[in-house]
Amino acid sequence: MAFVTAGLTALYIWRLVFLTFFGESRLDPEVASHVHESPRSMTVPLMALAGLALAGGWIGWPQFLGGSNRFEHWLEPVFGHAAEVMAAGAAHEAVHSAFQEWLLMGLSVGIAASGVYAAYYFVIKRREAADRLVQATGGVHRVLQNKYYVDEVYNAVFVEGLAKGGGTALGKFDASVVDGGVNGAAWLTRFISTLSIWWDTWVVDGAVRLGAFTVKVTSYPVRLLQTGLVQAYALFIVLGVLVFFSYYLLR
Repeated sequence: MAFVTAGLTALYIWRLVFLTFFGESRLDPEVASHVHESPRSMTVPLMALAGLALAGGWIGWPQFLGGSNRFEHWLEPVFGHAAEVMAAGAAHEAVHSAFQEWLLMGLSVGIAASGVYAAYYFVIKRREAADRLVQATGGVHRVLQNKYYVDEVYNAVFVEGLAKGGGTALGKFDASVVDGGVNGAAWLTRFISTLSIWWDTWVVDGAVRLGAFTVKVTSYPVRLLQTGLVQAYALFIVLGVLVFFSYYLLR
């Protein structure tokens, strides 16, 4: 299974290389006129990563070729049973001979090289053979070309479904429930405030004004007598005396 994966990986990667850098351009002239090299801020880091990718394999150089295979011992401090792992690795290395190592390396490189040649054959040398193969395996080609429809399923489930659909549902929930609750609370507050204003104006203030009006009306006769003028008091005394005298004289 690992050999098949290596061959298919080499075929896929080198197909992309041949389609991108070799053969005839498939761009429209208008689009091709705007194509330009990336700035150094992008190309220099990519060059550094490419150099590290080339050098990374030499860190794990096999022991039977004189290397130390540092990747094998890199995580030993993390695990508590490092001694058992080392012992098992030593016993495993003792079983396999150098011939088996060379055989597996040769098979993997050969299968990868066959993938590279297949990509060159179908993309550069015999493009019509690739077209015939596409026609013969239409359904399989569509599945592989669309990468098993992983992007479509992801877009349908997560982007359109959960993100956009969920966002729409949350928007409706926010507008209907959250904002509805806030607006309902505001309407209830305004309604209670209107009732309170009406009660305060016509009941509380009305009772106060009614009491004031009653006191004002009932105090009117007294205010006619209690004017604060001495002349008026003397007049009322005289009139009172005349009333008493008249009562006794006319009785």
